[in-house]
Amino acid sequence: MTAIEQYIHDRDEQVRRNLKDRDLQVNTERFTEELVRTNYTKNFTYMGVPILQYPTDLMVMQEIIWDICPDYIIETGVAFGGMTLFYASVLEILGGGSVIGIDIEVRPHARKVERDWVFHETDMRIIEGSSIDPSVLGKEKEYMKGKDVLVSLDSNHTHEHVIQELRLYAPLVSVGSYIIVFDTAIEYFGHLDKNQDRPWKKGNNPATAVKAFLQECDDFVVDREVEQRAGVTAAPGGWLRRIR
Repeated sequence: MTAIEQYIHDRDEQVRRNLKDRDLQVNTERFTEELVRTNYTKNFTYMGVPILQYPTDLMVMQEIIWDICPDYIIETGVAFGGMTLFYASVLEILGGGSVIGIDIEVRPHARKVERDWVFHETDMRIIEGSSIDPSVLGKEKEYMKGKDVLVSLDSNHTHEHVIQELRLYAPLVSVGSYIIVFDTAIEYFGHLDKNQDRPWKKGNNPATAVKAFLQECDDFVVDREVEQRAGVTAAPGGWLRRIR
C-alpha cells in the first residue's frame, strides 16, 4: 500500500467513525444553522465568478469527478455560471469531457462564462430552457448512452420540480456515478433563510423529493460516507449514488 493509499484508507476509517459521532453531528448542525443565517454561501467566487456553494461540497465534488472521470456532467440551475466553470475546469485537468448547463433563463454573466471558456479538451454549453422539459437535451441523450454521466440538480427547489428532474435524469446516470441534489438542507434549515418569499420550504423542497424518488426507484442509494466527508453540506441526504 502506497502512502497515499494508506492516507485514503485511514481517512475512510475516520469518516465511518464520524458517522457514529453524535456530538459531531449536533455541533455540525448548530454550525450549519449559523452559516445559513449569515448567508455563508455568498462568500465565495471561483475564478472571479460567484459560485454559491460550500467549499466543503466543492472539495467532495472534485473528488467524485476525479474518481468517476465522467464524460458528461449535467448541471441544472446555472445562476452566475460559477459551478459550470468549476465542473469544466476539473474535467479539463482530467483530460476533457462535456459540461451541459441548463437554466430557464440564462443571464448575460453566465453567457460570458460560456463565451470566455478558452480550453479545448472540455466542451462547455449552457442551454436555455426548462430542466424538466424532456426535449431540452435533444439528441444529446443519444450520445450519452454507454458514457459515464454525472448529474447535479440545483435549479427550482420545489418538491414537484425536483422529483421531475430526478425521474428525467436518473436514467442517464451511469452505474457508480451520482445525482447530487443540492439544497436538501432547506428541509432542516430553510426557516433561517432570509428570503422567505420563495415557494420552497419545509415539507416542499429537494429533500422531500429525494425521499419520494427513493421510494419509487431502488437504483440509487444515499452515500452517507461521501456526505460525511463534506461534513458541512448543502445536500444532506442528497448525494445519490447509482448502484445498478
